[in-house]
Amino acid sequence: MFGVYLQVADLERSLRFYRDLLALNVDWNDGALAVLHGPPKPGNTLVIREIGEKARHDLGEAGVTRVFWQARDSADLDHAEELLTGAGVRYKRHRDTNLDGIGVRDPDGLEIILLCVSENVRAGAPPAWLYWYH
Repeated sequence: MFGVYLQVADLERSLRFYRDLLALNVDWNDGALAVLHGPPKPGNTLVIREIGEKARHDLGEAGVTRVFWQARDSADLDHAEELLTGAGVRYKRHRDTNLDGIGVRDPDGLEIILLCVSENVRAGAPPAWLYWYH
């Protein structure tokens, strides 16, 4: 289990993205801070806090520029793809023999990578795509 803490410009806009498009479950929302998790519960945790328009996520600068979120299987990614397509959100699906993933940007521009990785990739050197910027 792991957790990610994000500061966002608009909490409700970000909730619509993470809850409605990435299908995370909301455990807490007091209007300033929300706690979400992925299945199965307790699952991985995402905390988002509204800080207003000063939220920035610039690729190549210090700080978090990408968040990797593990999907249970390719069916979860198929479901996420259906939700993103239905909402007209731009994304890119990456598939090969060892990896199935979706790259999408959240409402504040942070790159979110949903991944389903085969067991034989988990050991050894990280895959080359971790070094790519686009």
